Amino acid sequence: MIDLMVSIAVIAVLIGLLLPSLASVHETARRVVCQSNVRQIGLGLVMYANDHNGALAFSRFLPGPGVQSRAPARIDKMLTLHVDARESQPGVPAWDGLGLLYNLSYLPAPKVFYCPSHRGDSPYSAYATEWGDSVGEIVCNYHFRGEGPLGVSPTARTRTTRNLWAIDPSQSSLIADGMQIRSDYNHKVGVNFFRADMTVHWYNDPTGELGDTLPLSKNDPNPAAVEDCWREFDRSANDEGPR
Repeated sequence: MIDLMVSIAVIAVLIGLLLPSLASVHETARRVVCQSNVRQIGLGLVMYANDHNGALAFSRFLPGPGVQSRAPARIDKMLTLHVDARESQPGVPAWDGLGLLYNLSYLPAPKVFYCPSHRGDSPYSAYATEWGDSVGEIVCNYHFRGEGPLGVSPTARTRTTRNLWAIDPSQSSLIADGMQIRSDYNHKVGVNFFRADMTVHWYNDPTGELGDTLPLSKNDPNPAAVEDCWREFDRSANDEGPR
């Protein structure tokens, strides 16, 4: 009996030691799937630009010349793929931003827009029925920038463009894990993001410092925090690592 109890205790200790490793392996696998999703979305965005004279996908949350909505930019909401029919505007498509890639069949598989590590309130299951009837709001797990720095010089980088071919390719991030609120920050220790040169990178944030700059609730929006994140991803092109 004593030998049996000792054996059970040893097995329990071994399981306790292995569980963190197994959890780490699972998260690594989910991160790889997320990276693949980001790459596919990025390539879909490039194909869209090829077919639209270099223009990135339109977003009502980034108003500018020729856009009917003159409301302030809400770049924190650019995870939205489809707006609720009750909020749609005349002459403006209900599909928005990255949602146009689905609507125009560049990316016909809805699950590519969702990260397996997502911990917030926007998993695929929350919107599965909306994908079928395309009436209600659809939110994904990846953030769309909608524009990029015009050049590499400090002066040029204060100006932006929505023409993909005019964006500085090697230092301009365009798509990343969600950043509207902290629970949209799919991975606790970093972010997968896509650059205009069609490469996917990992921004290492082991302490969650960048994620902690985001608001806790959608009732407390902070578009400036999202913009700071985009600039941080751009800056990381120089391999300086997180601040």
